[in-house]
Amino acid sequence: LLNIALLTVSCGSFSKITVGNINGIKVKGIEDNALKVEVKIPVENPTMHKIIVTDFDSKVFINDKYLGKIIMNDKIVFPSKSDDVYNVGMNVRLANFFGAALTMMNLRSGQKINIRMEGELSARSGLMRRKIPINESREVII
Repeated sequence: LLNIALLTVSCGSFSKITVGNINGIKVKGIEDNALKVEVKIPVENPTMHKIIVTDFDSKVFINDKYLGKIIMNDKIVFPSKSDDVYNVGMNVRLANFFGAALTMMNLRSGQKINIRMEGELSARSGLMRRKIPINESREVII
């Protein structure tokens, strides 16, 4: 999910980051009407500056069905001169618990799904800060 957002960055040290396809999405559970997920995202940061994603606020759709709003659990730090796979913890605040449960129950491991996101990502590198609009769609294997 995060890789979609980082691909839209277009200036300064942010533009040099390479984000690969999501390696996996693991559902950790449901708590307080929120779906807890962990997403594996490969990111290469060849710059001399670390990049910190401070906020992620996005609506998420699975196969064109509104699932809810994504909220990051913690800041994400991409160290300088790094190339690694990051486990990113997120919560999806479900819009409709029963509708989301039905959508999730119909998904199988290894299945391709279309994830669409609309929202905003906030990141910083040194003194430079950016709010990056997100309006992306991508197929992902769960």
